[in-house]
Amino acid sequence: MKSKTFCILPWTHIATYTDGSALLCCVSSNEPNLNLNRMTLNEVWNSEHFKSARRDMLAGKRFKNCSACYKEEEVGIYSHRQIENHIWKNKLGEEFIENLINKTNSDGSIDTDWITLDLRLGNTCNLQCVMCRPTDSSKWLKHATILKQELKTDARWDWNYKIENYSTDKFEWYKDSEFLKDFYSSAGDLRHIIFGGGEPLYIKEHKEILKNLVKINAASNIELRYHTNGTIYDDEVVNLWTNFKHVDVMISLDGVKEVNDYIRYPAKWNTIEENLQLYDNTPDNISIKILCTVQAMNIYYLPEFANWLLSQNYKKVSKPFLEGIFHAGILHFPQYLCTKILPKHTKLKITEKIYKYTELYPSNNSIQHFKKLTDFMNSEDWSHLLDQTQEYITTLDRLRNHDSKFFTDLLL
Repeated sequence: MKSKTFCILPWTHIATYTDGSALLCCVSSNEPNLNLNRMTLNEVWNSEHFKSARRDMLAGKRFKNCSACYKEEEVGIYSHRQIENHIWKNKLGEEFIENLINKTNSDGSIDTDWITLDLRLGNTCNLQCVMCRPTDSSKWLKHATILKQELKTDARWDWNYKIENYSTDKFEWYKDSEFLKDFYSSAGDLRHIIFGGGEPLYIKEHKEILKNLVKINAASNIELRYHTNGTIYDDEVVNLWTNFKHVDVMISLDGVKEVNDYIRYPAKWNTIEENLQLYDNTPDNISIKILCTVQAMNIYYLPEFANWLLSQNYKKVSKPFLEGIFHAGILHFPQYLCTKILPKHTKLKITEKIYKYTELYPSNNSIQHFKKLTDFMNSEDWSHLLDQTQEYITTLDRLRNHDSKFFTDLLL
């Protein structure tokens, strides 16, 4: 556990992507040969990729597909590797982890099962978020095809990549009988499942998995985590959640009212408000957190979003973990939506507004974090990409019959 390259996840975890890709975790780089459309979970678990990761980490070497964490650590960021090591040390204990590692065979294979899974159950989704793509949302396919054809700036290459080799038959791997056989055979050892998508609450097979875990008496030992968009509240699913050890519901929202409705089109803010009230009154084993993806279109409006959340006096939404507001993550791609593309005068306006706002909440660490978001924004000048941003948003406005004035006015 003391190694600067060691991560517990190759001994405990398999991550999946919507197209069936199997990965070490959600931030590791993809290994093209690993895909659940062609392989079983068991084959992935002791594949050469997973075995190599274990061998390298035990030898103190950096594993090639884990560069994202190593790069973050070099600049002082607390990486996903470090977070997961901390979480599982607390959940399992050092003795359990040491015993698990000691069972590793010389070739890197292990005879124990995974205990945590990240299941991105296909790309079925009801939203078309501006930073998304067809691989993550089926709602995007029609407009993605048009954007690829109509865009003239270099943004067209982004959409060419996003639709390249797209095929609907890639996204139903989780319905395969061999996958389900492996999954349920390991259910007695499972401690944690992450459900993403797509939109997991929009995918009917997800509900069947919950029912079956309850039916085979595995649910009470399993913690669940969801990444959902807040547009759906399902009483039947919430009732199923009461059978599980704990449930973390991560609701992705990017602003208030028209800001969120534009970025996460075609979401309706009134529906989200109603659902948040319902989520706030869920049973005690359910925690609710708000996640915000900070990008060029919404960074100026973070204070309004924070004020709105604080004014709601929720009992559990974003409490106690996030001091009543949201966890802010940074959008890196597509680059033409990153905050770094904003012109200098706009960045100055945003920086002044956010620094002034943070002075009102000196003891709220979540709000103080806003300053780091502006530091990131100001760290590089990517304004040469602004023509891509403007063309993309203008085209999107026409296709959606929508209005991005809240953002475009900032650029003036």
